[in-house]
Amino acid sequence: MNFDFNKIIKNFNVEGELVSCEPYGEGHINLTFLLITTKSKYILQRVNSNVFKNPEGLMENISGVTGYLRDIIIKNGGDPLRETLTLIPAVDGKTFYKDEEGNYFRIYVFIDNAQTYQVVEKKEDFYNAASAFGKFQNMLADYPAKELFETIVDFHHTPKRFE
Repeated sequence: MNFDFNKIIKNFNVEGELVSCEPYGEGHINLTFLLITTKSKYILQRVNSNVFKNPEGLMENISGVTGYLRDIIIKNGGDPLRETLTLIPAVDGKTFYKDEEGNYFRIYVFIDNAQTYQVVEKKEDFYNAASAFGKFQNMLADYPAKELFETIVDFHHTPKRFE
């Protein structure tokens, strides 16, 4: 797919002018790009609306959860720019931009010196991942889950998944 990256980023509150925008990572659901401007680095994603039938609900979930986490991280003396995703708002105030073809885009601040593992190679990596997931779950223990949209119908319905 060819996208007009200049047009896309003009719809977001990014700092600087476009330097480059290249495919990034090994994801298999959304299209992900490393967006570099004259002032910063970002992750630009085209949300897969074939998988996420309600992209706007998905973005409300992400915005709500990351905002909630940000408050907890700050309260605990952490660094929210490293410890949770930071969405860049669109110029219209939404958390996404929808182009004329119906593609949904979102932008996050790029987290430097972060590492993603596709395969667990050492038991310490597995332990660290489990520990981080536990911390994430603990921080969300009091999140008002009723506010969340179901973004993939029956995704967590184990019997239906086995069917």
